[in-house]
Amino acid sequence: MISQNVQMMDYMASMPQDIAVPRQREREESSSRSLFHNVILGIIMILMPFLASTILNGVNVQAEYHMQQVRAEVMNLEKENSVLKLEVSRLNAPVRIQKLAETKLGMRLPVRNVYGGVEVQKAGAAAKTVSAPAKKAVR
Repeated sequence: MISQNVQMMDYMASMPQDIAVPRQREREESSSRSLFHNVILGIIMILMPFLASTILNGVNVQAEYHMQQVRAEVMNLEKENSVLKLEVSRLNAPVRIQKLAETKLGMRLPVRNVYGGVEVQKAGAAAKTVSAPAKKAVR
C-alpha cells in the first residue's frame, strides 16, 4: 500500500504541468474565496453593533419627541383648566349673583330684618318696643 502511494506521488510528478495547475488553481481560488468571505463576514460583524445602536438611537429620539409633545399638551390643558376654574369662581361670586338678581329679576334686599318674631303694628310703637338695632342677616 505504501508502494502504491509512492507510485501515485511519482505519477503526479510525472504528469505534465498544464494538467496539475488547474487543481492548484482550484485550491487557490477556493482559499481566496473563503478569505474573501471571511473578510466580508468580519466587516459585517464589526458594523452590526453600530447599525443596531443607530437604529435604537433613532427610536429613542422619536420617543422623546412624542413625550415632549404630550408634555406640551398637558401644560396647555392645565392652563386652560385653571382659566376655566377662575371663570367658574367669578360666576359663582355672591356679589355678581346679587347684581344679576337686582338688575334682571328686579329683586331687592330687605330694608330691615325682623328677629325673634316681634311684629311692629305702628311706627311709634315700634320705636318703644324695639330695644336692639336691626341687623342684616349674615350668610
